[in-house]
This record gives sequence, structure tokens and C-alpha cells, in this order.
Amino acid sequence: MNSPRISVVMPVWNSDRFLAQTVESLLAQTFEDFELIAVDGGSKDRTLEILSSYKDPRIRIFEKPLEITPARNFGIAQARSSWIAVQDSDDISLPRRLEAQWNALNKTDDAVLAYTDVNFIGNIAAAGGKARFPKTQAFLAMRLCYQFPIVHSTVMFNKEAALAVGGYHWRWAEDYGLVGRLVERARSVAVPEKLVEFRLHPTSNTHKLMAEMNAMAVDIATDNCRRLMRLSDPDAERAYAALINRGQPGQWREWSWFLKFCVPRLQWKSPELYAWLGLQTLKLLRARKTLSPTV
Repeated sequence: MNSPRISVVMPVWNSDRFLAQTVESLLAQTFEDFELIAVDGGSKDRTLEILSSYKDPRIRIFEKPLEITPARNFGIAQARSSWIAVQDSDDISLPRRLEAQWNALNKTDDAVLAYTDVNFIGNIAAAGGKARFPKTQAFLAMRLCYQFPIVHSTVMFNKEAALAVGGYHWRWAEDYGLVGRLVERARSVAVPEKLVEFRLHPTSNTHKLMAEMNAMAVDIATDNCRRLMRLSDPDAERAYAALINRGQPGQWREWSWFLKFCVPRLQWKSPELYAWLGLQTLKLLRARKTLSPTV
């Protein structure tokens, strides 16, 4: 059997509510040379029944009682392609998603990671706000130093590169950790189109486990500061604090230190990055002026 050009990895667990929509969005892709690896972690609902109802030979189903991080790693291990597309079982890939990412990766020398913009859907979609999609590696790297600025279901990455950095290895926020390590090692490419519908709803892991995920995200962000800006552990903690607190009054000294000491250490530069840094600085200067006593 010939290997597909893309392996889509999708962990599932009690996913019957939205699963059919997700699978059908993949089967409707304009790029047809892919396999879908569904890793079921022990569902008690109709998840397996729904998956088994599709007779498309591209769908491969594995029953493994695994939590999300080992399930993702297991799916990667089963993949027959060198390229892994992430798909969460409640999100929707629009028809051109795989085609657009495949083309972008093949047009960009040495790229190992591609991601796209999203539409927010679901009954708490408004909570997504108006996220700013990073279009350059420099701005993506900077954002990774304090938050995860992309949606995991939009990601496609090189299997060998992911294995070289250890795959997924955090219990939660595992996507954040992997992307940070990939960006450190090689090029990423942004596809500036909304090609995934990201579902926000109260029963999603993102919503239910927010507190625990946020705690792990702080550790990952600080580690990204250390690696992406080549900082010592104390300076990485200080850099994270400067970024996360940048909009608060009284932060001018820490922000000035960050601009002078940390930004030059970031190996990537772009107009998008400097425009964002300038905007943050302007906001802080205005706040500082407002707080200054009048003469």
C-alpha cells in the first residue's frame, strides 16, 4: 500500500456529539491523499459506532486507553506519512485546509510547521474574542513567550522534526509545548486564511480544564522565554512577567528592560514584531503619562 502524503491524527474520547461533522469535514477535503488516524481512549458513548459507520479506507481506528498526550504520540507513531495534520474531534476543517497547508509547506524551504487562522464557533464562541493571528515566525516566537497564539487544530508538522524534539510531553497544554520546540529548531509558515472552525463549548477540555492548563502554560511560556530568547532561568521568569504584565500601570521599568535585554536575543525579526512591540510601548507610555502628577 502506498503511503499517503498527509496523516491526520485525531484522538477521540466520548466525542459523539460533534464527531460526524468533524469526520465529514475531512472527507470533503479537496486534498484527498491522506489517512485519518482516530485513537479512541475508551469511549462509552457512540464514538466508535460513528467512526465505524464510515467505510472510507483512509480511516484507521485504534482503541487505546490513553490520555490525550500519549494518544497523540501513539497516533504519530502509527502515521505512514512524513506530515502530520492535527484534528480535534469537535473542530471542523474547511475544504481547502489540507491543500493550502500542503502547498505552503512545499513552497517554503526547510519549513516543518504550518498553521492557519480560524473562525470561532459554538455556544460560547464569543469567548474567543478577536484573536490576532501571527503571520511571521518572529511574532509567533514572541507570542509563544507568554501565550499560545494559534489553534492546535490548524497545525500541520513534520513527523521527523516532532520526534526529534520529543513529541508531545506535557499532560495538558501539550500543543503549546510542542510548537515552541518546533519553532526553536526550524521554520514555520502561516497560511493567512480561516481554514478551521474552532469550537468553543462548555464540555470541551479547553473549557473544563482551564485552570490546570493555564498553570502548565505558565511553565511552558517561561521555558519558551528561556530557549527562544536564550535567557537564564531567572531572566526567563522576569521576561515572562514583563510580557504578561505589560499593560499594567507601573511596569515601565520592566518593559524597558525587556526591550533592551531580551528582544535583541530573539533570533527572528520582522516588521510585524516591531509594530507590536511599538504598540505595547506606546500604550504603556500613555498609561505612564496619565499616572504622572500634573505640574
